[in-house]
Amino acid sequence: MKKIGQCCICGAKNVRLSFEHVPPRAAFNDQRVFETNIQKMLTGEWDGKPQPPQGKWLQAGAGKYTLCEKCNNDTGAWYGSAYVAMARRALELVTWSGGTVSLAYPYQIFPLRVLKQVIAMFCSACGPSLQERFPDIPRFVLDRDQRYIPHDLKVFAYLIDPSKSVGNRQAPMSGVLIKGKQHVFAEIAFAPLGFVLTGDTDPIDFSLLNITHFGHSAFYHRETLFLKLPVLQISTWLPGDFRSKDQVARDVASNEVKGRVDLNVF
Repeated sequence: MKKIGQCCICGAKNVRLSFEHVPPRAAFNDQRVFETNIQKMLTGEWDGKPQPPQGKWLQAGAGKYTLCEKCNNDTGAWYGSAYVAMARRALELVTWSGGTVSLAYPYQIFPLRVLKQVIAMFCSACGPSLQERFPDIPRFVLDRDQRYIPHDLKVFAYLIDPSKSVGNRQAPMSGVLIKGKQHVFAEIAFAPLGFVLTGDTDPIDFSLLNITHFGHSAFYHRETLFLKLPVLQISTWLPGDFRSKDQVARDVASNEVKGRVDLNVF
Protein backbone atom coordinates (compact mmCIF):
# COMPACT_ATOMS: atom_id res chain seq x y z
CA MET A 1 0.00 0.00 0.00
CA LYS A 2 1.36 3.42 -0.98
CA LYS A 3 1.94 5.74 1.97
CA ILE A 4 2.45 9.48 1.53
CA GLY A 5 3.66 11.70 4.34
CA GLN A 6 6.62 13.45 5.95
CA CYS A 7 9.98 11.72 6.33
CA CYS A 8 10.94 11.58 9.99
CA ILE A 9 14.66 12.07 9.28
CA CYS A 10 15.12 14.55 6.43
CA GLY A 11 11.73 16.21 6.94
CA ALA A 12 10.69 16.05 3.28
CA LYS A 13 6.91 16.40 2.97
CA ASN A 14 4.41 14.66 0.71
CA VAL A 15 6.87 11.93 -0.20
CA ARG A 16 6.38 8.21 -0.56
CA LEU A 17 7.22 6.57 2.76
CA SER A 18 8.84 3.18 3.23
CA PHE A 19 8.42 0.78 6.14
CA GLU A 20 11.14 1.23 8.75
CA HIS A 21 11.76 -1.61 11.20
CA VAL A 22 12.57 -0.31 14.69
CA PRO A 23 14.98 -1.86 15.52
CA PRO A 24 16.39 -3.30 12.23
CA ARG A 25 14.71 -6.50 11.08
CA ALA A 26 17.91 -8.53 11.46
CA ALA A 27 18.16 -7.48 15.13
CA PHE A 28 15.51 -10.06 16.11
CA ASN A 29 12.67 -7.89 14.79
CA ASP A 30 11.35 -10.39 12.26
CA GLN A 31 8.43 -11.86 14.23
CA ARG A 32 4.90 -10.54 14.57
CA VAL A 33 4.34 -8.09 17.42
CA PHE A 34 1.22 -6.65 19.05
CA GLU A 35 0.91 -2.88 18.75
CA THR A 36 -1.36 -0.88 21.00
CA ASN A 37 -1.92 2.78 21.87
CA ILE A 38 -0.07 3.75 25.04
CA GLN A 39 -2.10 6.95 25.34
CA LYS A 40 -5.31 4.94 25.74
CA MET A 41 -3.69 2.71 28.34
CA LEU A 42 -2.53 5.75 30.30
CA THR A 43 -6.10 7.08 30.34
CA GLY A 44 -7.43 3.87 31.85
CA GLU A 45 -8.64 1.88 28.85
CA TRP A 46 -6.58 -1.18 29.78
CA ASP A 47 -7.56 -3.55 32.56
CA GLY A 48 -4.06 -4.92 33.17
CA LYS A 49 -4.45 -8.19 31.30
CA PRO A 50 -1.38 -9.46 29.38
CA GLN A 51 -2.69 -8.18 26.06
CA PRO A 52 -4.50 -4.83 25.82
CA PRO A 53 -7.98 -5.05 24.26
CA GLN A 54 -7.28 -2.49 21.54
CA GLY A 55 -4.46 -2.88 19.06
CA LYS A 56 -3.29 -4.93 16.13
CA TRP A 57 -0.76 -7.55 15.17
CA LEU A 58 2.11 -6.38 12.97
CA GLN A 59 3.12 -9.42 10.97
CA ALA A 60 6.38 -7.95 9.63
CA GLY A 61 7.78 -6.93 13.00
CA ALA A 62 7.79 -3.64 14.89
CA GLY A 63 7.91 -0.54 12.73
CA LYS A 64 5.95 1.98 10.69
CA TYR A 65 5.96 3.90 7.43
CA THR A 66 8.15 6.74 8.64
CA LEU A 67 11.07 7.31 6.23
CA CYS A 68 11.47 8.28 2.61
CA GLU A 69 13.12 5.56 0.56
CA LYS A 70 16.46 7.38 0.35
CA CYS A 71 16.78 7.91 4.11
CA ASN A 72 15.71 4.33 4.77
CA ASN A 73 18.16 2.87 2.26
CA ASP A 74 21.08 5.09 3.27
CA THR A 75 20.80 4.60 7.02
CA GLY A 76 20.19 0.88 6.63
CA ALA A 77 23.26 0.46 4.44
CA TRP A 78 25.53 2.61 6.60
CA TYR A 79 24.48 1.68 10.12
CA GLY A 80 22.15 -1.32 10.18
CA SER A 81 24.72 -4.13 10.26
CA ALA A 82 26.73 -2.41 13.01
CA TYR A 83 23.63 -2.23 15.21
CA VAL A 84 22.77 -5.85 14.49
CA ALA A 85 26.27 -6.93 15.56
CA MET A 86 25.88 -5.16 18.89
CA ALA A 87 22.40 -6.60 19.43
CA ARG A 88 23.64 -10.13 18.79
CA ARG A 89 26.51 -9.67 21.23
CA ALA A 90 24.10 -8.27 23.82
CA LEU A 91 21.76 -11.24 23.41
CA GLU A 92 24.67 -13.63 23.73
CA LEU A 93 25.79 -12.05 27.01
CA VAL A 94 22.38 -11.63 28.62
CA THR A 95 21.36 -15.19 27.68
CA TRP A 96 24.64 -16.70 28.82
CA SER A 97 24.41 -14.94 32.18
CA GLY A 98 20.74 -15.67 32.74
CA GLY A 99 20.06 -11.96 33.08
CA THR A 100 22.68 -11.39 35.77
CA VAL A 101 25.31 -9.46 33.81
CA SER A 102 27.21 -7.49 36.46
CA LEU A 103 30.60 -6.80 34.87
CA ALA A 104 31.89 -4.82 31.90
CA TYR A 105 32.06 -7.12 28.88
CA PRO A 106 33.76 -6.54 25.51
CA TYR A 107 31.74 -5.43 22.50
CA GLN A 108 33.64 -5.27 19.20
CA ILE A 109 31.62 -2.66 17.35
CA PHE A 110 31.61 0.46 15.18
CA PRO A 111 30.47 2.90 17.90
CA LEU A 112 29.52 5.83 15.65
CA ARG A 113 27.48 3.62 13.34
CA VAL A 114 25.62 2.08 16.27
CA LEU A 115 24.82 5.49 17.72
CA LYS A 116 23.59 6.87 14.39
CA GLN A 117 21.32 3.85 13.94
CA VAL A 118 19.88 4.44 17.40
CA ILE A 119 19.23 8.12 16.58
CA ALA A 120 17.61 7.10 13.29
CA MET A 121 15.38 4.73 15.24
CA PHE A 122 14.35 7.54 17.57
CA CYS A 123 13.48 9.70 14.56
CA SER A 124 10.96 7.05 13.52
CA ALA A 125 9.72 6.46 17.07
CA CYS A 126 9.17 10.16 17.79
CA GLY A 127 7.83 11.20 14.41
CA PRO A 128 8.71 14.38 12.46
CA SER A 129 8.57 16.48 15.63
CA LEU A 130 12.02 15.27 16.73
CA GLN A 131 13.92 16.64 13.75
CA GLU A 132 11.76 19.76 13.80
CA ARG A 133 12.64 20.39 17.45
CA PHE A 134 16.31 19.49 16.92
CA PRO A 135 17.10 20.65 13.36
CA ASP A 136 20.72 19.42 13.40
CA ILE A 137 19.68 15.79 13.82
CA PRO A 138 19.11 15.15 10.08
CA ARG A 139 22.63 16.33 9.28
CA PHE A 140 24.09 14.13 12.02
CA VAL A 141 22.24 11.05 10.76
CA LEU A 142 22.62 11.63 7.02
CA ASP A 143 26.27 12.68 7.04
CA ARG A 144 27.86 9.39 7.98
CA ASP A 145 31.18 11.05 8.87
CA GLN A 146 29.77 13.72 11.19
CA ARG A 147 30.68 13.09 14.81
CA TYR A 148 29.16 14.18 18.14
CA ILE A 149 25.42 14.24 18.82
CA PRO A 150 24.06 17.79 18.39
CA HIS A 151 21.94 19.85 20.78
CA ASP A 152 23.58 18.34 23.89
CA LEU A 153 21.37 15.28 23.51
CA LYS A 154 22.40 12.13 25.33
CA VAL A 155 21.76 8.44 24.68
CA PHE A 156 21.63 5.87 27.48
CA ALA A 157 21.48 2.10 27.04
CA TYR A 158 20.52 -1.01 28.99
CA LEU A 159 19.89 -4.72 28.57
CA ILE A 160 16.37 -6.11 28.90
CA ASP A 161 16.01 -8.90 31.43
CA PRO A 162 15.05 -11.93 29.29
CA SER A 163 13.26 -13.87 32.02
CA LYS A 164 11.48 -11.16 34.01
CA SER A 165 10.25 -8.81 31.28
CA VAL A 166 6.78 -8.96 29.75
CA GLY A 167 7.43 -7.38 26.35
CA ASN A 168 8.83 -4.44 24.45
CA ARG A 169 7.82 -0.80 24.46
CA GLN A 170 8.38 2.43 22.60
CA ALA A 171 7.54 6.00 23.57
CA PRO A 172 8.04 9.38 21.86
CA MET A 173 9.44 12.34 23.77
CA SER A 174 7.52 12.14 27.03
CA GLY A 175 7.41 14.17 30.20
CA VAL A 176 7.53 12.04 33.34
CA LEU A 177 7.13 13.68 36.74
CA ILE A 178 8.51 11.59 39.62
CA LYS A 179 8.87 12.90 43.16
CA GLY A 180 8.63 16.47 41.97
CA LYS A 181 11.34 16.12 39.30
CA GLN A 182 10.51 16.39 35.61
CA HIS A 183 12.22 14.07 33.12
CA VAL A 184 11.83 14.50 29.36
CA PHE A 185 12.96 11.60 27.19
CA ALA A 186 12.07 9.10 24.50
CA GLU A 187 12.52 5.35 24.90
CA ILE A 188 12.93 2.33 22.64
CA ALA A 189 12.98 -1.04 24.35
CA PHE A 190 13.18 -4.08 22.10
CA ALA A 191 15.02 -7.13 23.42
CA PRO A 192 17.85 -7.46 23.99
CA LEU A 193 18.55 -3.70 24.08
CA GLY A 194 16.84 -0.62 25.40
CA PHE A 195 17.71 3.03 24.78
CA VAL A 196 16.75 6.39 26.25
CA LEU A 197 17.22 9.69 24.38
CA THR A 198 17.17 12.83 26.50
CA GLY A 199 18.48 16.35 26.87
CA ASP A 200 18.33 16.12 30.66
CA THR A 201 21.50 16.28 32.72
CA ASP A 202 20.54 13.09 34.56
CA PRO A 203 18.67 10.07 33.16
CA ILE A 204 15.42 8.86 34.65
CA ASP A 205 17.31 5.89 36.13
CA PHE A 206 20.89 6.32 37.32
CA SER A 207 21.82 2.73 36.45
CA LEU A 208 21.49 3.47 32.71
CA LEU A 209 24.78 3.52 30.81
CA ASN A 210 25.62 6.71 28.94
CA ILE A 211 26.80 5.77 25.42
CA THR A 212 26.83 9.31 24.03
CA HIS A 213 30.60 9.01 23.71
CA PHE A 214 30.03 6.58 20.82
CA GLY A 215 29.69 9.78 18.81
CA HIS A 216 33.37 10.62 19.37
CA SER A 217 34.44 7.75 17.14
CA ALA A 218 34.89 7.81 13.36
CA PHE A 219 32.75 6.04 10.79
CA TYR A 220 35.45 3.51 9.84
CA HIS A 221 36.74 3.08 13.40
CA ARG A 222 35.99 -0.32 14.89
CA GLU A 223 36.71 -0.65 18.60
CA THR A 224 36.52 -3.14 21.42
CA LEU A 225 34.62 -1.37 24.18
CA PHE A 226 34.06 -2.83 27.63
CA LEU A 227 30.49 -1.90 28.49
CA LYS A 228 28.70 -2.49 31.77
CA LEU A 229 25.10 -2.38 30.61
CA PRO A 230 22.56 -2.75 33.43
CA VAL A 231 19.95 -5.50 33.13
CA LEU A 232 16.52 -3.97 33.70
CA GLN A 233 12.98 -5.30 33.70
CA ILE A 234 10.18 -4.22 31.39
CA SER A 235 7.09 -4.97 33.46
CA THR A 236 4.78 -2.14 32.38
CA TRP A 237 4.02 -0.08 29.29
CA LEU A 238 5.07 3.14 31.05
CA PRO A 239 8.16 4.84 29.58
CA GLY A 240 11.17 4.76 31.90
CA ASP A 241 9.51 2.38 34.36
CA PHE A 242 11.90 -0.37 35.44
CA ARG A 243 10.06 -1.65 38.49
CA SER A 244 9.83 -5.39 39.03
CA LYS A 245 6.51 -7.19 38.62
CA ASP A 246 6.31 -7.61 42.40
CA GLN A 247 6.91 -3.91 43.00
CA VAL A 248 4.25 -2.99 40.45
CA ALA A 249 1.79 -5.34 42.16
CA ARG A 250 2.58 -3.79 45.56
CA ASP A 251 2.13 -0.27 44.21
CA VAL A 252 -1.20 -1.21 42.61
CA ALA A 253 -2.40 -2.88 45.81
CA SER A 254 -1.50 0.18 47.87
CA ASN A 255 -2.96 2.52 45.23
CA GLU A 256 0.34 4.41 45.25
CA VAL A 257 0.87 6.96 42.48
CA LYS A 258 4.46 6.84 41.23
CA GLY A 259 4.32 9.87 38.95
CA ARG A 260 2.68 11.46 35.92
CA VAL A 261 3.31 10.82 32.23
CA ASP A 262 2.66 13.25 29.38
CA LEU A 263 3.28 11.92 25.87
CA ASN A 264 4.40 13.86 22.80
CA VAL A 265 5.65 16.86 24.78
CA PHE A 266 6.96 18.40 21.56
